[in-house]
Amino acid sequence: MIDISCKYMGLLLKSPVIVGSCGLTNSVEKMKEMEACGAGAVVLKSIFEEQITNEVSQNVSHTKFDSSFDYIKGYTEMLSYNKYTNLIREAKKELSIPVIASINCASDGDWVSSAKRIEDAGADALELNIFFLPADFSKHGMDNEEVYFKIIEHVKANISIPIAIKTSYYFSGLAKMLQTLSYTGIQALVLFNRFLAPDIDIERMQLKAAHIFTEGEGFHNSLRWIAIMHNHVSCSLSATSGIATGDNVIKQLLAGADTVQIATVLYNKGIGYIKTIHEELQAWMEKHKYQSIEEFRGKMSFSNIDNPETYLRIQFMKHFAGIE
Repeated sequence: MIDISCKYMGLLLKSPVIVGSCGLTNSVEKMKEMEACGAGAVVLKSIFEEQITNEVSQNVSHTKFDSSFDYIKGYTEMLSYNKYTNLIREAKKELSIPVIASINCASDGDWVSSAKRIEDAGADALELNIFFLPADFSKHGMDNEEVYFKIIEHVKANISIPIAIKTSYYFSGLAKMLQTLSYTGIQALVLFNRFLAPDIDIERMQLKAAHIFTEGEGFHNSLRWIAIMHNHVSCSLSATSGIATGDNVIKQLLAGADTVQIATVLYNKGIGYIKTIHEELQAWMEKHKYQSIEEFRGKMSFSNIDNPETYLRIQFMKHFAGIE
């Protein structure tokens, strides 16, 4: 029997294929279908810290009494998070696979205290999608990096469930930053979050979103960094962005990922496509006589191949030198 189970953040998963945070994981019925198709875990659709901030601002603007601010602020937060924590409770009642909550955040503000409510609702882990572009001309790189460490410190002080950090690659010293993040006591790094990409409509002269449902977007960048960071972090590694086939999953596992996260492909091909990915993974393992994922995970990582400098090549000229 081929065993595709794995460990992630200390959790035992029946498959390395996790359904990442997306609109599909906002429905208990859809998540039940994901579990039936073999998903190892689900990451709930994210709740944004801005949701709380905006709701508080809108409600407070309608009151005439400053003394009522604290009451309205507390009620607004409770209302927003009640809906989210109810989703967690419902999912935990219906699913046997791990349910990972998700918060999109860009600061260590008041929202941090809500993490405890998510834990109390039964979430098996919490994924923090820390996201902001380093586009503030008044800030240095260290200023942006410090935000990550403050968020982690404050959230860890509030909860005891495993924490994953989903991060971008916008750091001047990415390798050292990822390694240092892993030393904070978090249980996983998710590489990388996928930002909204801007495009321009040249006829309407308007900005629009680009590549929303494009499969493969960002795959090779995460592959490179999973391979580089394997054996150089003290936490699990999860690969995301552009993973759309069984071959993609195999490559990320060979590079050193503990798990992979998929989403876009499920919009394009349906939740049932999880079964196809598993079939492709198991067929490859059978062909190469692997009985478990641990037998080949990381076999093609930076630290385990004969020519690791290949992962560091970023210029076409260097790669194609001498080729006409």
